[in-house]
Amino acid sequence: MFSRELASHGRAFVNYQALSQVEVKDMTIDGFPAKLFFNPARVRSVMADVSPEALQKRACFLCPDGVEEHQLTHNWDSPTGHTYYIRVNPFPIFSPHFTVSSSVHERQELLPHLESMLHLAKELPEMTIFYNGPMCGASAPDHMHFQAVPRHSLPIEDHFDTNYANAILVQETDLQTHLAAVKKVLAMGTIPEEASQTGSLTAGASHAEEYEPRWNIVSWYEPAQQVDGVPPIGRPYGLLDASLLDIGKFNTIVFFRKESRPQCFFAPEQERILFSPATVEMAGIGIVANRESFDRLTPARLRDIIREVADEIV
Repeated sequence: MFSRELASHGRAFVNYQALSQVEVKDMTIDGFPAKLFFNPARVRSVMADVSPEALQKRACFLCPDGVEEHQLTHNWDSPTGHTYYIRVNPFPIFSPHFTVSSSVHERQELLPHLESMLHLAKELPEMTIFYNGPMCGASAPDHMHFQAVPRHSLPIEDHFDTNYANAILVQETDLQTHLAAVKKVLAMGTIPEEASQTGSLTAGASHAEEYEPRWNIVSWYEPAQQVDGVPPIGRPYGLLDASLLDIGKFNTIVFFRKESRPQCFFAPEQERILFSPATVEMAGIGIVANRESFDRLTPARLRDIIREVADEIV
């Protein structure tokens, strides 16, 4: 699908070619290995106007009638009963980069689709799946979607530190056990009174007027590996000590957010840094779309921005 779409030489082809020209700046934030990308093609996402007025005026680019010419679609039926459209993201950060959107035009809301996210991670173990909350970087908060990028693209996957961005890591071997554990963590970001009234996690600790707490989520699945040269499928379990078995594992990282954009985004032009943190930024890859912001963003400034937008709830 990816190679076929690029072969059509549409917008995705141009933007994926441009990835080779992206400037990268390595940074260290309190021992955490972050990176800063200067990617002018991402200006549409960095500057996205997600106000209700703007959303009403534009066509949804995730619905079938709004997709760009040359965009291919693969239908994925989740075991939960939901159907999703998998498409090449025409404004990539990584190669490949996919968008996984609901086949129904429904708002960006995690909980009804969290189990599907975990199933997708298991079906695509070579990919990392992430979710931008409606006020945490989603450029289409009116249409439910995830994104998928190659494993190990995000520094947080290999350098997890609970002191970075107030993140919490959940690891379980069973999908349903993992799902319950993630929901328990997400409940830390709700107002108990309102959550109990609605019967779901829909009340944000910092923004009670919003329908969902401000979360960024990263999930991936690590399949079982060979143990003592015996592959996981067909392994004679009864002949091995249980402690030697390498069982597949679900991983989910939850970032709690209090701010959508930092103050520097709205600063006077001579001081402005057009930096709008979403999941990728919280996970260690900063994206800026103009030269001035790329030059102004230092490791110390990036650290301060992450602290500014991260919630102190945990």
